[in-house]
Amino acid sequence: MLEFEREVRSWRMEVERRSSLSPRELDELEDHLRALVDLEMELDATLARPEAFAIAREALGEPRALSTEFARAGRPRWKRLLAGASALYAASLLLPVIRWSLPWGLDSTTRGYEMFSDGGPVLILLNLSMLIVLPVIWRYPRIKGTWLAGILGVIGVATLGLGAAALVSNGWDALTTLRSGFWAWSASFALASSALWLRRRGWASARPKQDSHPGLKLGASQESNRV
Repeated sequence: MLEFEREVRSWRMEVERRSSLSPRELDELEDHLRALVDLEMELDATLARPEAFAIAREALGEPRALSTEFARAGRPRWKRLLAGASALYAASLLLPVIRWSLPWGLDSTTRGYEMFSDGGPVLILLNLSMLIVLPVIWRYPRIKGTWLAGILGVIGVATLGLGAAALVSNGWDALTTLRSGFWAWSASFALASSALWLRRRGWASARPKQDSHPGLKLGASQESNRV
């Protein structure tokens, strides 16, 4: 029995290392593994527990395949991140982005939509990379979006880094120049990049849709085949 528990722990560590499953998903998957082991021993009384474990482990599949199955069966959590990124980006178009110091002691604040229309070709291209996220990802789900995640990540990290450098060099005075719209705009790119990377890895909720679950399906199909 102790040997079996060590094998289960070793299997769990391997799945955790080679997949994107959360701790709750790993707990659920381990429960199904143990249930499959018990099922194998009930269906074939000649099987020892290590042999039943080997059969159950093979039936569940490779860690990466398990991660993909959970993504199909569960509620994709990356969509929440992408929705949050879209909300931040939309808000940044209305929020003040930067404050300009003009001659004769005058100040002017530029909002996001003004930066988008008057910021020049470079800024327009940066914004276009965010605007194409939703139609590309939701309309064409087979597109992995890895290249797009990389572009968004570079933009988000670079601009947040520039903002942090301004805070270090100018202190809190930098906040009077870089307004809330700048931080929302930069954070939206970083958040969208994270969402696409997690989508690529199949990051799904531990609570499956309806009753679908790869382990349950495997167990049911094996039992029906044996009968």
